[in-house]
Amino acid sequence: MRTSQALKVVGGRLPRVDGEEKVTGKALYTSDVELPGMAYGKILRSPFPHARLLKVDGRKAERLPGVIAVLTREDLGELDFYYGAAYKDQSIVAVDKVRYVGDPVAAVAAVDEATAEGALTLIEAEYEELPVVASIDEALQPNAPLVHESSIAGGELHGYHYQAPKEFRGTNVCYRFHYAKGDVDEGFKKSAHIFEDTFTFPRVQHYSMESHVTVAHVEADRITLWASTQDPFTLREHIAEIFRVPLNKVRVIVPYVGGGYGGKLSVKAEPLTAALSWKARCPVKVALSIEESFKTVTRHPARCRIKTGVGRDGRLMARECEIYMDTGAYADAGPRVTQKAGYRCFGPYRIPHMSTNAYTVYTNTAPAGAFRGFGTLQVTWAYESQMDIIAERLGMDALDFRLKNLLKKGEEYTPGDTPVDCDLKEGLLRAARAIGWKRKKTKANTGKGLSCCMKDGGGTYKVAAAAVKMNCDGSVVLLTGTVEIGQGARTALSQVVAEELGLSLDRVIVAQLDTDVTPYDAATNASSSMVVMGLSAQRAAQDLKRQIAKLAARELKSDASRLKFKNSKVYDSKGQSVSFERLLTGHFGAKGGEMVGRGS
Repeated sequence: MRTSQALKVVGGRLPRVDGEEKVTGKALYTSDVELPGMAYGKILRSPFPHARLLKVDGRKAERLPGVIAVLTREDLGELDFYYGAAYKDQSIVAVDKVRYVGDPVAAVAAVDEATAEGALTLIEAEYEELPVVASIDEALQPNAPLVHESSIAGGELHGYHYQAPKEFRGTNVCYRFHYAKGDVDEGFKKSAHIFEDTFTFPRVQHYSMESHVTVAHVEADRITLWASTQDPFTLREHIAEIFRVPLNKVRVIVPYVGGGYGGKLSVKAEPLTAALSWKARCPVKVALSIEESFKTVTRHPARCRIKTGVGRDGRLMARECEIYMDTGAYADAGPRVTQKAGYRCFGPYRIPHMSTNAYTVYTNTAPAGAFRGFGTLQVTWAYESQMDIIAERLGMDALDFRLKNLLKKGEEYTPGDTPVDCDLKEGLLRAARAIGWKRKKTKANTGKGLSCCMKDGGGTYKVAAAAVKMNCDGSVVLLTGTVEIGQGARTALSQVVAEELGLSLDRVIVAQLDTDVTPYDAATNASSSMVVMGLSAQRAAQDLKRQIAKLAARELKSDASRLKFKNSKVYDSKGQSVSFERLLTGHFGAKGGEMVGRGS
């Protein structure tokens, strides 16, 4: 792509392509989907944090007028009913026991939500309460009650295999990550000062404006879902595995999504909705309340112990971290979050000797999963708090202490990852100047603070593809697996395509995401919409551009490499031009047909 000075569309102050739809209420979300004969689902949830499930009887609920189906553990025999992001440790509804307050026990499909809600009160469920582990400390106690009695076999997530080491079998630790560089013991021996502190981080809710919503229609040979998800292709894989069908039997359509922040990654209430539709033999909508969404996924609470050695000159010499991430009742993305926290805990600093042990811990609380930052915030709070503590104890300015230890552009951040590609020092200095860091406080009860962290965005396993389709009139449709969750991806990706093809932005639209026709994308996560999918869209536009240039070169009797694209036309070096519409009409012999560019 050209330099920023020559860009016409990218970088301009343009209206969002979805802005009018959203502010006028025309934008359609999953909750707006209505299908003929659709039922409405409600979920019976556990009132106990830990209990053996002795009985679930839905027969009285089934007899209530307006009830179409009741789903309990008795209905799951034909399905592979366990699922999960890293481990398949969560069942569609509880089978043997419940593991947190809010764990799904049964579900009802009825002609309306009120009837479904009333039917829940008729389901007979009996429990035998069990001892509870409600915190990291309780879960790590010797002989602590186990959230999961049987060992989890391990699983795959984004190209990585996760499994608890053998020494943690029979405990509440479901994953351990270890990383070391240099000799941390030697580093502490050479340190003039050693500091050790422990920090805790609370549970945090995503609280997206739109809660989790799914519409499922399971037919004889086809499963279709409309879902509020950031992860449609992973969802498709999970549903295919649950129902034991090939991927081409599962279709996931994604309307607008009202915020995600990671909370709509992987699978949440979609398997239950699909199973309820399968039992009811009709389309079913399940729209969770905000309270239910709070019980579906959270950010990981954490405890982080950091031991840091510092030289006489204020340079960091060694750091040792011990991190515990509370993943709740089910692992979800916990092992992956723990892995990321495990190497991000050293921050953007040059530390020659380092070692970390990070653990994912089950507790009888709501599951924790992906949340923006993905393990970064918990450890950043810890190490940046300690950086302030160390600076104060050493009598150093907190800014100067950080500047002395920051990684420089091109230095290694973590093995196998991209080296530092930004000027951290300049960024921190700009922030300090903006808040008047060196100026003394002039008002009582006011203060100044700064911190610095680095997150390797874009993801470390990102398969992504895009297609750009040009119609016979020269207008373009972009097919991309990136989900519009409010981040502006539709607009930004449209700008990339328009820039490459010399189009105005109104000549590009983004097709609704539909796994039947949209090229594959691993997920909308890790700040990857432009880093990864932006490049795929650009390459797709360039592929289409080459095809058009070949046609134009023949038409204009010019070298294809010397052609320019502008205002829906192709120009040669003499200023002669031909429109996209004329090129496609001439190529296909009529006003019809289309050309497609692909990129990955």
